[in-house]
Amino acid sequence: MKINEKLINSINKLPTLPTIFTAITEAIEDPYTTNTKLANIILTDQSTTLKILKVANSPLYGFHGKIDSISDAILYIGRNEVKDIVFTLSVISMFSKEIKIKGFRPVDFWAHSIAVGVISRNVANAIGEKKLENYFLSGVLHDIGKIIFLEYAGEDYKKVFELVKEKNCLIKEAEKEILGITHEEVGKLLAEKWRIPESIQDVILFHDNCVKSNTSNNNLLISIVHLSNILSHILELGYSGYDIIPKPNTLIWDTLKIKKGTLTELKEKFINDYTSTVKLIML
Repeated sequence: MKINEKLINSINKLPTLPTIFTAITEAIEDPYTTNTKLANIILTDQSTTLKILKVANSPLYGFHGKIDSISDAILYIGRNEVKDIVFTLSVISMFSKEIKIKGFRPVDFWAHSIAVGVISRNVANAIGEKKLENYFLSGVLHDIGKIIFLEYAGEDYKKVFELVKEKNCLIKEAEKEILGITHEEVGKLLAEKWRIPESIQDVILFHDNCVKSNTSNNNLLISIVHLSNILSHILELGYSGYDIIPKPNTLIWDTLKIKKGTLTELKEKFINDYTSTVKLIML
């Protein structure tokens, strides 16, 4: 059996997402669910409850201690943002943080992923995007395929990193050569299994090259995560597995229309929000 076939079989055997996330998702999809009912579902998991409150009060959302209950969190940051925080916590807890490959640690990978999520949300806010839901989660999940490789093809993935160092190439190029499948493709398969929204599936599959999808909303989301991934490399926030700083697809500037100097002005906020969010989520 080929390596890529083994990986696909591994994805099919992956557990479903935690019960609390499923319950929250079903509740949000029910138009008759009240905020009180949703809050009560979340309150059944004390650990998740505490982390939601900490993240909701972090600089990323800008409320600074104002939110002191799950009901307040739902009111101020919204149902879907709360769901995204739970999703992030659930996914990170599912995968081992102890597996190590020389030069690559899961804790650094998750730090990079959180950085891309934090930057994505900040960039979307800076360009005037009103619906900020999914930006943080899209950033966190953009490289999820790498953790699948790490978990289920560790020995072969070592060869990928060796090839990256040897050829000084992008990691997806080495993945294709060694494994026959890229982290983007594996991540998309996992996203489909978990029934993640199609817009986020597009981000996972297209974020590296910023290939355009068919809807303008997806174009914006993909473009922002594409840029945020590059910015996280420039700022050295976490580690994605390779040292090359990718060049942005020039088509994103027409989509984003970012004013000159905006990214420079946001640099300190990127770093501060990243530092606080990593501490809250990873500890």
